[in-house]
Amino acid sequence: MDASRSYLFVPATDLVLIKKAVSSAADVVIIDLEDAVASSEKETARKVMKEALKAHKQEQKIIVRINALDTAFWEADVETAINGGAAGIMLPKAEDEQGVQKVADKIRQISGGKDKAFELIPLVESAKGVQFAFAIASADPMVSVLAFGSIDFSLDIGCELTPEGLELLFARSQLVIASKAAGKGSPIDAVYPDLRDEEGLKKQTVFAKQLGFKAKLVIHPKQLAVVHQVFSPSKEELTLAREIVEGFEKAEKNGVASIKIAGQLVDYPVYKKAKKILQNRIIKQ
Repeated sequence: MDASRSYLFVPATDLVLIKKAVSSAADVVIIDLEDAVASSEKETARKVMKEALKAHKQEQKIIVRINALDTAFWEADVETAINGGAAGIMLPKAEDEQGVQKVADKIRQISGGKDKAFELIPLVESAKGVQFAFAIASADPMVSVLAFGSIDFSLDIGCELTPEGLELLFARSQLVIASKAAGKGSPIDAVYPDLRDEEGLKKQTVFAKQLGFKAKLVIHPKQLAVVHQVFSPSKEELTLAREIVEGFEKAEKNGVASIKIAGQLVDYPVYKKAKKILQNRIIKQ
């Protein structure tokens, strides 16, 4: 199971910035051909991305955010990303299963069907996308996880973004539930745009984790430490998880399925959660 906690955006226009992103602590780097690139620079950015993939694809997992399906750029973006050796594609403004399937089919056509390890990450950032989240997640086996774009979503529905994030509670929960129902991994939470507000970043990341997210989109390397801390179990949590797993498995062999460990009632759901923590363990760093 993918234990990636952070997905760092970097513009596809600057090889130096891309090299810095690849050298950072990010679990995944997203080379951005969409919002970070002016319309007049799309072709140039694609060339830079191709060069960056050639130089760094062995060092880091690199995803490419292509342009939206309603543009003239997306097909060339997909072709360059695949031929360059990207690990996957992020599809912005994903709103229905037809659009996701269109991109998946294009990927298979270009790759000659050699897409077994290739990821397609739909970025949900509109009311329609949230409404049809399950259909988007279920559209194709290539879809690995959904990602949430809160800024465009807030513009679409006309809500005001707040540090507390209650206005996004339904949308976030919808993506978590739809992902689970579709048999996909936990979704990736939205970016936190204020680089000066580390405490706000931590609060929002904790809130997302409480809702069921396991990773976050990031716009600067300085945000990585906080995101990794929140989405990684501490040494104390790992120790308790081991005690729970070992104690429960010992009790189960004796026909007991409910015990107490460290003052906590442990039954099958608690045991399964502890086991999952150990399976996906990444110690805080």
